[in-house]
Amino acid sequence: MRVSTSHMHNTGVQNMTGQQSEINESHNQLSSGKRVLRPSDDPSSAARILDLERTVSSVERFNRNNDMARNRLSMSENAMEQVGNNLQRIRELTVQAANDSQDPQTRGYIASEIKERYEQLLQLSNSRDGNGEYLFAGAKTKTRPFSMEPGGQVEYHGDQNSRQVRVGPGRQIGVDNSGFEAFMKVPNGNGKFQAYESRENNGSGVINVVDQSVHRIDPQYGEYRLQFVEDDYGDMRYMVERRHDQNNPEGWELVQPPAGPDGQPPAVDQLPEYAPGSTIEVEEGVRVQVDGSPEQGDTFTVSTSRPQSIFETVHELIGALEEDGEGPHFRNAVNRALGDVDLALENVINIRSQIGARLSTLDSERASNEAALVDLQETISTEEDLDYAEATGRFNKQLSGLEAAQATFGRVQNLSLFNYI
Repeated sequence: MRVSTSHMHNTGVQNMTGQQSEINESHNQLSSGKRVLRPSDDPSSAARILDLERTVSSVERFNRNNDMARNRLSMSENAMEQVGNNLQRIRELTVQAANDSQDPQTRGYIASEIKERYEQLLQLSNSRDGNGEYLFAGAKTKTRPFSMEPGGQVEYHGDQNSRQVRVGPGRQIGVDNSGFEAFMKVPNGNGKFQAYESRENNGSGVINVVDQSVHRIDPQYGEYRLQFVEDDYGDMRYMVERRHDQNNPEGWELVQPPAGPDGQPPAVDQLPEYAPGSTIEVEEGVRVQVDGSPEQGDTFTVSTSRPQSIFETVHELIGALEEDGEGPHFRNAVNRALGDVDLALENVINIRSQIGARLSTLDSERASNEAALVDLQETISTEEDLDYAEATGRFNKQLSGLEAAQATFGRVQNLSLFNYI
């Protein structure tokens, strides 16, 4: 068979070009450290790598959400810690104000500091994150949640919702806090019932709630009245009534002692005798303690606890310090304030616990995400990374082949009939 010179030339060039392409491919693999540089290199592996990289992107997005959530929740927890510190200081000041050694002037100084703490509480309730979004506005993060009205009352303008962000596969977490739950929805009294005196009392009686927080006032009544009467010997006695008709101001019925067969209350000398500091049970498990010396007609009311804001509690305390500063009304106001501040502190602890639980969840999700990323990267590496030993041997083999092809090509080019003429 005859082979033309041009055919030999073209074949040699094509062979060297093909070998150069293979060397270039191996060089690119060695330079990048990757076996699959384009889908055509290994279509099945390329498809798996693409799916794995999408999963990696999702996990990395979860981690970014985790960082954002952690930042907001950490700032919220720090703000609530400062709220607790302010409330604790207000409690200490309230105890100081109740001391008999204080006079109107020193109580005025105490009231001034409590006012400053009140302002700090308002500032903390309007805390923002690094993006200028409010921490305690619920999901209305662009709305200033708390404002002071002309009468000194504080109003809430946020909502009770929370934005949810995804921090893991199937895991969402709230990044917002409701200022209503943190600052406005704090029960007063002992959390189940409250006790307060009539403003028309003339005696020095002071009432305290005995902490039997497992008991509640029967909701069908909702309100009890403790009334003091004086017998013929000048001794003070009492009776307990309950409101059996919520819509009738006069709808009271005698509970202790029971009314007689005719429905009328017993004689005064048959009523329970009052002893200062004694515990009076107005309903099963609902007990109060009265100290001091009540006078004829003095009354105290025991009713179901109601939600009361932290600001309302402190505002009423300031009013009591500035208005009375002494006497039974002041003592009763201080006792109520101490109980209400204690419940506010308990609420702060609960809110911080909730935030702490979410932060703990973020830690767990972050650890799971990091472990998943390691596994995903290892799987991608198995599919994509280059076997350097195999690739280096192949590269050297290809170089040797190219060098041999180039050498033979030069020699074949010199084979011509004209060389023999």
